[in-house]
Amino acid sequence: MISFIMNEVLINKIESLLPDKLEELAKFIDNLLSTKIQDKLTNQAYQIEDKKITCVRCSTSYVVKNGLKNGTQRYKCKNCNKFFSINTNSILSHSKITYNQLMIIIKGVLDLKPLCEICVDAKLSIVETYYTEIKIFETLEKTYSDVKLKGIVQVDEQYFKLNLKGTKKENMPRKSRKSGSQNLTSGISNEQVCVIEAIDEYDNIIMNVVGSGPPSTETISKCLKGKIAEGSILVTDSKSSYVRFAKDNNLILKQIPAGKHSVETIYNLNDLNSLMFEVETYVNYIKRGISTRHLQQHLNFIRYRKILKYTLDYLERNKKMYKDSIILISYTKCRQICKSELPVDISAIYC
Repeated sequence: MISFIMNEVLINKIESLLPDKLEELAKFIDNLLSTKIQDKLTNQAYQIEDKKITCVRCSTSYVVKNGLKNGTQRYKCKNCNKFFSINTNSILSHSKITYNQLMIIIKGVLDLKPLCEICVDAKLSIVETYYTEIKIFETLEKTYSDVKLKGIVQVDEQYFKLNLKGTKKENMPRKSRKSGSQNLTSGISNEQVCVIEAIDEYDNIIMNVVGSGPPSTETISKCLKGKIAEGSILVTDSKSSYVRFAKDNNLILKQIPAGKHSVETIYNLNDLNSLMFEVETYVNYIKRGISTRHLQQHLNFIRYRKILKYTLDYLERNKKMYKDSIILISYTKCRQICKSELPVDISAIYC
């Protein structure tokens, strides 16, 4: 690995140094490393290394350098005259977070650490840490978003209590409830948020918040239409909503009867049930409840983390998530995070 970074001549010179000179070199490198990880411009250096510089407005690559501002290189698009920097429309836009702090946050969320521990390790406020976490999750929606499920595809729904955490008291449509309180209504109701989850035999995953209460055929179609290859085998429970969806999309439907665990002995929902257990553990026990407003962002992270576990070694996951986070486009601003719209229409629930 070193030979790719340093040429052979330099390696030979280092090897010829006496121990006292090597100690001086090691101290110099340690000091340089500590400076680099505490410098927010290090994030921009990684962006310039991996990000294709195109206009943020018209996406053309006909751009030129246009001076520096606070150490950040500015660019001008020769096509539309738009001025921008490498940070524009990224999670680092208007942020003073350093490389080390961002890596601590990423490592913390991948290790499923509590937010209060991550903010202490990163030496940031809990609010800034949370905002950075949500912005990262927002960008991760774009990774693996164009995946198409094929082969044997398992589909089912999962329900979570409507959580209005973060809503101001004067804007609450109902009285606040204590964490861990029971639902006022039994079974599936409009006070529960529906998440449609699908996984195929190649471990490709789709997880989307689709609304409140049980999903209709139109809801299922809106979530999954065009995302499952024709001729695939769709394995579901006995809900009638999937019958028309399978017919409209040329899918072979295998429905598991109520009270059974499989159909034709080979079609079951075991892989999906395992995924749903992970999601429930994350939402209800690790996070102890997630605001419905940001539930989709956390689902993006769960999917991303699971795919990383399939494809990369543990030590490589932090680097992969870091580079994906800083390169991908993010239009979310901190002031918008707590004001983002709910994915369900609560006016129809609490009218």
